Order: sequence, then structure tokens, then C-alpha cells
Amino acid sequence: MDDTEREVEGLMSLPNEVLSRIFIYVDDSDIPILQQTLRSVIMTRQFWYNRIHRLCEEHVVSPPEEELKEYSIVQLEKWTMRRIRARSTFPVKLQLRSQYRPILGFYGDIFLVPGGRWLLNFHQDLRVYFVDLDSSNLQLDLLLEARMIDPRVSQYQFNGNRIWIDHNAPRLSFHFEGSLADAEGCIWVYIYQVDLVGHGTGAKLVARLITTFRSPRENNPHGSHALNKRYFVQDRGYMSTPGPGVKIFDYRQTLGRRDYPVMECHTFPSEFYSSEMEFIHEDVLAIRSGSTSFHYNPDTESSFYYIFDIESPTSFKLLHKIEIPQAAVVFSRPCWTSQASLITFVSYPISCDARVLHGLVIPHDSKNHPWMVELGNFVGKERLNMGFKLGIFSSLHCNSEEDTISRFRHEWDYTCALPRIGPAYISILKQDVEHMKTFIAFDEDTGRSVHFDDGNLDVVDIVIAG
Repeated sequence: MDDTEREVEGLMSLPNEVLSRIFIYVDDSDIPILQQTLRSVIMTRQFWYNRIHRLCEEHVVSPPEEELKEYSIVQLEKWTMRRIRARSTFPVKLQLRSQYRPILGFYGDIFLVPGGRWLLNFHQDLRVYFVDLDSSNLQLDLLLEARMIDPRVSQYQFNGNRIWIDHNAPRLSFHFEGSLADAEGCIWVYIYQVDLVGHGTGAKLVARLITTFRSPRENNPHGSHALNKRYFVQDRGYMSTPGPGVKIFDYRQTLGRRDYPVMECHTFPSEFYSSEMEFIHEDVLAIRSGSTSFHYNPDTESSFYYIFDIESPTSFKLLHKIEIPQAAVVFSRPCWTSQASLITFVSYPISCDARVLHGLVIPHDSKNHPWMVELGNFVGKERLNMGFKLGIFSSLHCNSEEDTISRFRHEWDYTCALPRIGPAYISILKQDVEHMKTFIAFDEDTGRSVHFDDGNLDVVDIVIAG
């Protein structure tokens, strides 16, 4: 017996609890080997608890939708390996599942809840459907129908929706808002809370209306908007006569009411027109904008992220103003972590094929100023349009003409403000997928993409090659 064999034998003589703690520190790429050779050692709750914690803290993976104690060890293993596989470079293949869904369409909004399981489809009359993308039949279920609450809903014009996820809830829970504009320009706002009920494959989403109110008639129906557990915020919109501004509604005073009160708000004039707004942490609001001009040109003008703290309904404090490089046209959704919110975006000169990927870190401690990191660049002639979805560590580009999916990997340390030195190229993994449909959603955690065209809902998953 040589020295190596003796070391291995000595290691394996340790109790499984000790080995499990040692193996916590192995790389994700080594876990499949442990599954094959030392499965009995790693099949402990503590091993998978620690692995899940690392994924959530180091790779900003959305936590499990149920409390960890509700999962079996095998379920914890499956959940973890699915997310490791989505970020790996070892051989995988793509699996296409398809179902004819004539009710899904682009006349409403489609939203994939972080975690990749639940697809929401919002219709113009505030009917909302959901699909469990983990199910085998991709069944379409009605989450709510606002006309059952208010028959006048069908007479109004749909104005969009926003979602706010409660990161402090022990199970998946989120609010969403649907707004409707009547013929006189008054905005009717409906806010629902959605909770996960049940366990595992038997779980489903259940919605309940928590408040509804009308905003003042002067409010412009075309502004962008956002909400959290306390505030509904709306931009005046490009066609607003008084000029740009932000309206803040403290909707807690209407919770439980069904008499549709006219909600008073406080308006704060601003120097910009909003193109996107979202609460990133507690009452901190991030607003992305162009200039004060309606005809904003990203190739010649800078855009900005404005970070505000809503201290009260009457206090709107600017924390930071972040200039974004010119020709920045593709942005990820803000990704929440316990310490900061993260955003990635791409900028590129129209005259060449180079694209530069940037990471923006917005610390939740307002005393720390946000910073930007150049993550690297990639070259290609593909147009960065609806077929390109950005994540924080991985992104997806779907080329429907060539039936290919390109996975972009861009690892970076978001805790470090130092810029990358010298050119760095993003690694790109291309795979063929037959009969590619229109790309509508991407979940970075699972690597799942969702496509829709001509009534077909297509779900593409990453599975083990072989």
C-alpha cells in the first residue's frame, strides 16, 4: 500500500459527519464524483444545507421556495445539482418540452418568477394565469380574474404590472400590481399578494387581493411604476404636461378596503424621464433614465441610475446618481443579495462588433457608494435584441434563425470594486436546439429558457449529457 492509498484509507476512517464537513469545501465541479464514489457520506442534510448556502451567497441563487426542513435529502440534492449544472462547463445537453397554449400571448405581460418554476401571464383585463414549468404537462391555471371582483375592469385599458418579492418570507411570497386606465385618465390600481401553498410537486400559487385604489385623475397613465410592501410609485410619463416627476403613494392606509378610494399622493419633480424603476431593497428605489428629453439617443447621450430612499411619503432623498456608459442598451433585472443589489448591462459602439459587459453593484448600506466593474468583452455580429437575456453570472442568446442557444458565462467578484485589468473575453457555449421559438424568458439559476410562438409554449432545460 503506497502513501496515497494510506491517506485515502485514513480519510475514509473518519466519521461520516466529519467527512461531510470536509467535503463542504470541495468545488461544485467535484460533486458529481462524490455522488458516484462517496454518496453515503454526502447524503446528509448538513452537507446540502451548506452547499445551498454557498450557492445563495456566492452565486446569488434564489433560495428554495420552501423552508429547507420541508425537503427530503434527495430533494435537497436535486435542487442543488440542478443549479450547479446550470453554471457548469462540464458536458450537458438541452431538453425541449412543448405544449400548445393558445391563451398565452404577447398582448399581456409574461414574467418568470426567479427560481425558474413559475411562469405568470398577465392579460389586459387583469386575468392572470400561471404555469408550473417543472410539471410534465405544462398545465395552464387561472390565478385570479379581476372581473370577478370588479365588473368594470373589462371596460378599462390595461396599463402594465410590477412584481415585488418578499425576501424575508420563509416561503415564496410576492406582491404584484396591475393598473388600469379608464376613459377619463384615472388609474385604478389593484395589488395582490401571492403565496405558495402545498409542498413539492403538489405546490401551487394562491392569490388574494389586499388593496385597490384610484390615483388622482391628473396622473398620466403611461408612466413606469414600481411597488414594495408599503409604496406604489409611478413616473408622470413622457406625455405629462408638468414635466418629469415621481409620484409616491403609501397604500398601507387602504389595506383591506374595497371601496376604491381616491388615493392622494406626493409628487417630486425630477430632472429625468424614467425608463425603468424598481425597489431594490426595503424602501430604496432604483430608477434608470435617459435625459430630460423625450428623444433620448443612447449613442450620443449618457443615461443614469438614480438611487432614492423613500424616508416617508413626503421625503424622497437622492442617495446616488450613477452615470452609465453610452450605447448601453441591454440591462438585466436587479438581483437582490443580502449585502447589495447587482445589475449587469452591455454597451457597444454601433460602428463595430465589440460588446462590453459591465457589472453594477449597489450596496444596501447607503453610506457606501455604488461601483461599476468591466467584466469583459465579446465579439459577434448577432443583434442584441429580444433574443438576448442578461443574468448576473450567465446570460443567454437565442438565435431562432440558426436554431442555436449560446450560454455566456461571466464570473466576477461583486464584493470587489477593482476593475478588470486588460481585455477579458466571455466564455460562450453554443448548443443546437431544433425549431426555436420566440425567446420570452430566461432563469439564470436553472439555465431554463422559455419560448412562445403560434400557440406553442416551449421550455428548454439543461440536463446531464449522456
